Amino acid sequence: MPALNRGQSMRALGLALSCALLFAGLGGLAACQRQPEQQEETPGGPSNAEREAELSAQQLAAIGGPANAQQRALFEGEFQASGGIDALASDGGGAEGAWELSLLNDYAQFSRPGLGEDGGVTGERDYHERGMRVVAGPLTITIAQEACTSTGGQLDYTAYVLFEGVSYQGCARRGIDEGERPTWASVLPELIPAIDACMARVESRPARVTFATSIDEGQVSVRVREADGSRRECVTGAAGGEVALWEPVSDLDRRAGESDPEFQRGGNQPRAPSCRVVEPAVGRGGEQLGWVIRRSC
Repeated sequence: MPALNRGQSMRALGLALSCALLFAGLGGLAACQRQPEQQEETPGGPSNAEREAELSAQQLAAIGGPANAQQRALFEGEFQASGGIDALASDGGGAEGAWELSLLNDYAQFSRPGLGEDGGVTGERDYHERGMRVVAGPLTITIAQEACTSTGGQLDYTAYVLFEGVSYQGCARRGIDEGERPTWASVLPELIPAIDACMARVESRPARVTFATSIDEGQVSVRVREADGSRRECVTGAAGGEVALWEPVSDLDRRAGESDPEFQRGGNQPRAPSCRVVEPAVGRGGEQLGWVIRRSC
């Protein structure tokens, strides 16, 4: 299929383009793209979930049928993407906002300056003729083989991120910039209510969180290792509250990225074992949440 037809097909998703914003983050990946304003659910109208389902189906159809081995190879590995939001203020003035995405093999992080970070552990990738789809926590990510103009020139890929009923569009490239890589603890402040609810069930203290991530229907899965070495799987709401699941976990059951890092709640600094470094974990407002224990060798 010619590149022009692929571009028209993806634009048919209702993601209008404009050159309202040039954002130089992530090595100049951001495109001159216009994004839809944040959608609010209205009585009688479609919910965010229904809106996302419709957009998801359209995007999936646009990247074609199942991939062969050669096509699949184009969408394996890690990707980095970014884009801008052309949101006109009520007084008619300027563009505001932007977003960045780091898609690793086992985790994805979606950042919007001033609005925090969201992400999650990635599921199995769904490879197609002209793109790839993967779900990571609350994010549905599509990487399409569609040329995209950025501040650094033309890139070979376009990224679409579905989140809270909105589809974000921007330019993508293969590979991740050097530096600190996102982990499950990259969105730690948003996970604290669920972590606290799970920690209330702990019997052997001090306990550490070895892994946490958002899952379906506004819930969070938290893995805890108690002081006696026992491990537990806890599921509760994102806002905390009642624990829906609290059960033992086998030593053979390990999630990708589990235990690197670990998190310990409270003000008492834990001792760092060999090849580990302890760092304070702080919230969005600068308050101390506890301690992050990372591998250092």
